[in-house]
Amino acid sequence: MTSDDSRTSEYIHSCRKADVQFNSCIKETFNHLRPYLINGIEELTVPPIEPLVIPKMQMENGHGAVRVRAILSNMTIHGASNYTVLNVRSDMNKYRIDLGLFIPHIEATGNYDVNGNVLLLPVRSRGEFWASFENVTALAKLYGVEVNKEGVKFMKTERLGIGFKLEKSDFKIKDAINMQNVIGEAMNVFLNENSAEIIEEMKPAASQAIGKHFKNFLNNAFLQIPLKVWLKDSE
Repeated sequence: MTSDDSRTSEYIHSCRKADVQFNSCIKETFNHLRPYLINGIEELTVPPIEPLVIPKMQMENGHGAVRVRAILSNMTIHGASNYTVLNVRSDMNKYRIDLGLFIPHIEATGNYDVNGNVLLLPVRSRGEFWASFENVTALAKLYGVEVNKEGVKFMKTERLGIGFKLEKSDFKIKDAINMQNVIGEAMNVFLNENSAEIIEEMKPAASQAIGKHFKNFLNNAFLQIPLKVWLKDSE
């Protein structure tokens, strides 16, 4: 969509700041967008999110019982498109939007490289992983700013905070470094059997990495759709 495009694309559900039901309208905007995100939005260069492909994500946790640096790569994630926006709180004068989300099931595969300490035990592991998460509730806090490009106003995501809770998680790894090694096999079993505790410790680092990825994802769209297109009384 170009800045002088006056039409409203079918994937856009526009709102007005003056609407007394503005938060409900924004909630509908994100829920309306879901089927279009499944296949991607070519004109905005927004890739499909079913499956969601993430080439690389880096996490580092320097506190607590799990102090590791983890690099996840070649990630393929199924289920993220099955989100529901539960509630919205916003202040569009400050370009602030809080979204409460629910996703019933997420499954992810990819490669991992972990280096650090888990419960004082040194860990060096690299290989393939599989993860499953059930009943994910999340709170996304979007902090935006208004930008002006050639006289046209857009909203840019400056920061995206992510917090989440999992009802159940399962995590399996296939270590390529310590294969047929007694210590390596023991560590592999330990990591798999203590996946829930490890994930809990890594939540802050995971939240930061996820927020960074989806900030860029959102800006692909926001910086191509003028404010006046989706926020009708923004000018």
